[in-house]
Amino acid sequence: MPAPTPPKALLELVRYPAPLGANAAYITPVRGGGRRPAVVWIHGGMDWGLDAFAWAPAPRQNDQSARAFREAGLVLMLPSLRGSDDNPGAREYFLGEVDDVVAAIDFVAQRPDVDPARVYVAGHSTGGTVALMAAVLSPRLKGAYVFGPVGDVSEYAPYFPLLARARGTELWLRNPVSYVEHLRVPTQVIEGADHGNMDAFEPLRVAAKSAPLSFLPVPGATHFSVLAPVTELLARKLAEAPAEAPAVHLTDAEVREAVSARAE
Repeated sequence: MPAPTPPKALLELVRYPAPLGANAAYITPVRGGGRRPAVVWIHGGMDWGLDAFAWAPAPRQNDQSARAFREAGLVLMLPSLRGSDDNPGAREYFLGEVDDVVAAIDFVAQRPDVDPARVYVAGHSTGGTVALMAAVLSPRLKGAYVFGPVGDVSEYAPYFPLLARARGTELWLRNPVSYVEHLRVPTQVIEGADHGNMDAFEPLRVAAKSAPLSFLPVPGATHFSVLAPVTELLARKLAEAPAEAPAVHLTDAEVREAVSARAE
């Protein structure tokens, strides 16, 4: 099924060139006023397609829309990946989808209202895992922010037969721990400290060696409730950061404050 048409004031339905053909994506309309940062956001779940989640009201305890970035004035792209919507190909579960995300990053960097030196990738849960791997493969990025990824996708094997069958190279290629040491883009792994994927932190930390990968547990937040306050904080800081400044690095103190303020 093709992706539904979004409200034209918020997002456009476009096609971007991906390795298997043209994939669908939602993206904020082109605006004047100069070039600005852009964020490519990969949502969670195992169907990386598009739906009304991108604009429909969502509870603050579980807002996966990434609306904070477009509301802060950034260019936001939500790419649909292979095997979803009416895109070519089939789902490969953490393999070819990474190449689709890299293609989306290249696409948004060419927009007339995007500063190609300020393109970021971000994602949540399974989308965070894909975004983390895309950050390894896309040196054009200025930074990456991944919420609640895993280090080893075999934990999803009970739910997806393809992953249950993956062995050797087939599994190695799908696991961030296999090659995060080659990461060259400043990247933060962010997760709610309550009922989140915190067990991924240490394996990723060890595997990263000296790569620019840092970890930010967020007390008082879960795998889902961390999204609204921290994406709002991140969006504001990305919008305010001078083009020549280093990649934005969220601190423990400011994410704690953001979560605490939203809880009051």
